[in-house]
Amino acid sequence: MDQDTFDYEVSGNPISIGLVKLLHTIVARSTGRGMGLAMRAVRPFIHSQTPCVHFADGSRLYFELDDAYWNAFFVGQPHRTYESDIAMLLLRLKDVDYTFFDCGANIGYWSVLVTSEMLGRKRAIAVEASRQTLAILEQNRSANDRRFEICRKALFETDGQMLSFSDDGSHDARHIVTSQGMRSKHVEPVVSITLDSLARQLQMTDRDRLVVKLDVEGAEISAFKGAREVLKRDTLIIYEDHGNDRSHTTTRYMLDTEGFPVFSIAMDGAITKVEELGLLDRVKTNPKIGYNFVTCPPGSGFHQWMERAAGRA
Repeated sequence: MDQDTFDYEVSGNPISIGLVKLLHTIVARSTGRGMGLAMRAVRPFIHSQTPCVHFADGSRLYFELDDAYWNAFFVGQPHRTYESDIAMLLLRLKDVDYTFFDCGANIGYWSVLVTSEMLGRKRAIAVEASRQTLAILEQNRSANDRRFEICRKALFETDGQMLSFSDDGSHDARHIVTSQGMRSKHVEPVVSITLDSLARQLQMTDRDRLVVKLDVEGAEISAFKGAREVLKRDTLIIYEDHGNDRSHTTTRYMLDTEGFPVFSIAMDGAITKVEELGLLDRVKTNPKIGYNFVTCPPGSGFHQWMERAAGRA
């Protein structure tokens, strides 16, 4: 598989982009931490700027220059492939017909790419709970011929429940909160939706294949509980098991409670079947990042495909 498929160029104000790149260099040479603080210092000068990532096939992705999460990939380490493990997996699935649920879509990176020529022009819906992120998600939809749908709801185990979503501006701190966390000024209300309802909303049939990218910051098990019908069909779910969770809660749930097969995907695209949880102790070496795993209903077409892929590895 060729990672050059995901090559891109970034356009925008060269002075502002140069400043952000310099800050990344300084931080990397010192403690390797503090980019969030650096962004707060320069935010008044770059807050309204949205550089554009141009992919080879004409796809475009706008991001906010003062967002330390996204500028780390597109400015701090230019030409690095974002989530290369998922990228390689979806590239291998280019010729498979499926619908894509981008759950926790953020600015719509995967919704843009999976509906592009490079990944086979799949049908996709971006599910995002943050009202703050919605404007740039809409901008990216418009910039790409409105080729994916948007659902502003929170993925959960029940439908129509009023939840509270914490959005303090940092990508990895966004999550559903309990009533105790509602006093924060960064909390906003959002209605819940299940994966089953999302499939019905798109009028999917039992014959339709489905790939779900699940990035819901700790609500993965709730999302699985709301996917009883979805998990009876040919569905592949890419989910995160965070490095700081040494109990491997989500993977343990899928293996022990649901009895589903789980596969680990490496940054180079290599696939390994998780035969026992001890494998995660060896894979999840950095407590500061999330690691992507794949699960699917036993005996499904995707299960057979993953088994073959793991066997070739």
